[in-house]
Amino acid sequence: MSTTITRNTRSYVDVDFQFSKHPESNNLTLKTNANSVKQSVIHLLMLREGDKPFHPEISSPVFKYWFENFSVVEKFIVESEIKKYLNLYEPRIEINSIVVSSSNPNEMDCTILGTIINLQQPITINTLIERIR
Repeated sequence: MSTTITRNTRSYVDVDFQFSKHPESNNLTLKTNANSVKQSVIHLLMLREGDKPFHPEISSPVFKYWFENFSVVEKFIVESEIKKYLNLYEPRIEINSIVVSSSNPNEMDCTILGTIINLQQPITINTLIERIR
């Protein structure tokens, strides 16, 4: 007697933030699976306080530390704040590690290593967060 175990895998689909038109169907283009999660994480990291109407609690913790001296302690605090923030607002990714570095006081380089839930697909997200005057 053999037992078959099926795995519940979901496909993640989001609208592309470029809002471009699909050439054949004239619908909006979509991002799926890994690209969808990457887009969502980068969007969450770029949110500033007040960007989400009626939800002032949703803002990236990165911008709270712009004017601090970027030391080892600040690096650890920013990494842990980002991890808490993404665990709260992006449930589709399980974060393995976050590395934040800053060579310039006006920018932070953030690398996130994780696994997409239900797909068991490793993902690396690298983004540069800059302060624009």
